[in-house]
Amino acid sequence: MKRLNQVFTSLFFLLGFQPVLQGQPLADTTLLLPTVEVRSASIRYEVPGSATQHWEAAQLARVQADHLAGLLAAETGMYIKSYGLGSLATSSIRGGSAGHTLVLWNGLPIQSPMLGLLDLALLPVQAVESIGFTPGGGSALWGSGAIGGALNLDNRADFSRRTELKTSTLAGSFGQFQQQVKIGLGTEKVQSVTRFAHQQADNDFYYPLGAGLPKRPQTNARFSQQYLVQDLYWNIHERRRLSAHLWRQETSRQVPPTNVQNRSQARQEDSAARLVLEYRAITARGFWQIKTGYFDEHLQYVDDQILLNSRSHFRTYLAEITGQWQGGERHTFLLGNTHVHTQAWSQGYRDQIPTEYKTALFASWKYRGRKLNAQGSLRQEIVGGIGAPIVPALGVDYQIHPNLLVKGSASRNYRLPTLNDRFWAPGGNPDLLPESGWSQELGFHYRKQENGFELTASLTAFNRTIGNWILWSIREGQAYWSANNIAKVWSRGLEPRFSLTYPLTSGNLELRGGYDFVRSTNQIALKNPRMEAGGQLIYTPVHRAFATLALEWRTFYAAYQHAFTGAAQGINDPLEPYQVGNARLQYAQEFKQCRGTLFLNIYNIWNAQYLAVERRPMPGIHFQSGLTCFYFPKYAIYEMAFCFIAGLLRSFFNGPEGYWI
Repeated sequence: MKRLNQVFTSLFFLLGFQPVLQGQPLADTTLLLPTVEVRSASIRYEVPGSATQHWEAAQLARVQADHLAGLLAAETGMYIKSYGLGSLATSSIRGGSAGHTLVLWNGLPIQSPMLGLLDLALLPVQAVESIGFTPGGGSALWGSGAIGGALNLDNRADFSRRTELKTSTLAGSFGQFQQQVKIGLGTEKVQSVTRFAHQQADNDFYYPLGAGLPKRPQTNARFSQQYLVQDLYWNIHERRRLSAHLWRQETSRQVPPTNVQNRSQARQEDSAARLVLEYRAITARGFWQIKTGYFDEHLQYVDDQILLNSRSHFRTYLAEITGQWQGGERHTFLLGNTHVHTQAWSQGYRDQIPTEYKTALFASWKYRGRKLNAQGSLRQEIVGGIGAPIVPALGVDYQIHPNLLVKGSASRNYRLPTLNDRFWAPGGNPDLLPESGWSQELGFHYRKQENGFELTASLTAFNRTIGNWILWSIREGQAYWSANNIAKVWSRGLEPRFSLTYPLTSGNLELRGGYDFVRSTNQIALKNPRMEAGGQLIYTPVHRAFATLALEWRTFYAAYQHAFTGAAQGINDPLEPYQVGNARLQYAQEFKQCRGTLFLNIYNIWNAQYLAVERRPMPGIHFQSGLTCFYFPKYAIYEMAFCFIAGLLRSFFNGPEGYWI
């Protein structure tokens, strides 16, 4: 793997600094975007009754986030529980747990079956072409875990681009350095898209130990990550396509001491290999498709101070077949079947090798009317021969006025116990029941367009009750923690959103934002962990607000983001409210060989001192700057060949140890 890392790094360095520096400003003209193929869309992705946020490739190129956690914290009301730069980051949607966020890659779930969640700091936003976020219950369409919402990460073909080369090089505070390359080659029938990247950081920022006390540097906090994403598309026929997606990723992270520890020697290694194959055929009245997936992930946690070396590993095999067809002008039907086989290995399982078989049948019907859109869905999942709850869902959109849309939905949702919940020794409980409950939401969405000016505003109210909530606790008469169905959680709240776009002579000015009011309370009093009936869940702020002001003028782009997070209760101590502001400046210019974009990111611009997790300090003001180049087709193929050969030669002359930069 070291040899592969050396090759990647050499390529990144050469590609990132190759463009000719003599250039001329872009003319003030309208740029025509390439046409993107329109294909038959699955009704699983756009569901009446809920609002989905989308980020396509052009938007992702502008976001001030290296990973998915940063994007969601800045652009949505999702609460991100971050342990710091380069460290673990998990999500909470509408007062749910981290296991209530389902993450899918090209339509298949990728969270760990051992933990039931996914570290969002391990998912680079530039590794995919499109990201979609749908809050609210989605178990009927997507399965276990979609209680709070679903995140869809997709890689898509664009056959209008036959040859493409894009490079990006970035440097920042605390020893941060990134290099990314995207290569696209193809014809009207075959396309290959390759993305690879390397990033590293020391994360050695200074933080105060307390009021009136001196600052100290964060130690043992180095982060390093490499990934390769390969997408292949073959148009066998104008109505049939075969696709393959590979995602290979290695991450190495040191675990810094908390602000009450003197030092740490802990580190964590994460390795992931994901493969998805898809065959899709479009018929006269719809489509059918087959997907297969293979996910293989390793995690190793080492702490030399306590002589700990913990390893875990899982393999998941997935197969899914779906068919969708049009039943007249207004009705669409979908039917699907999913099979999942998982095996896991860990020292915590002692001599067991847990194996889990799951199969699910799901169906959906969608009605499209002049003013009314509705969709009903149903799923039944069977795990090891035992049926999970049957989960129905119904969503409705109704246009009560040309500018006003009403959305409403109701659904039953569930989350299956994880392998750790069932098999960990001691404490695992094989008799656990699935978490399950009902959720409802009602929203009003207003949109007005006039003379280029656009206003959108919405208000959504939600309500959700989940029973059999799984918690690890010390039961009476026990001397160890164990997993039990002991909690019942009621979540409810309001989500106002707005967006204003004002046209300028050569651009536009946009202001968008939102506020989240979330009450998520445990309805049953518990002794250990101590939780009062009616008390707010830990790490669940009641108030959160966010806003972005963006200016686009000719080839210049500037944006300022501000977020407020209210007080929350930690495990031991309360967390104070905090506000964070980020800014981005970007300028594009055309060179002989490429179109280059220079950018500067400023994070925590007001230098706030805050904690998102107890005893885990966050950095003050810090910076990133870099250059992204999109090479013109006639130069791209020569650059690819030259840099590939040069990168190979340089890596082999460098020897076996580490990176040459």
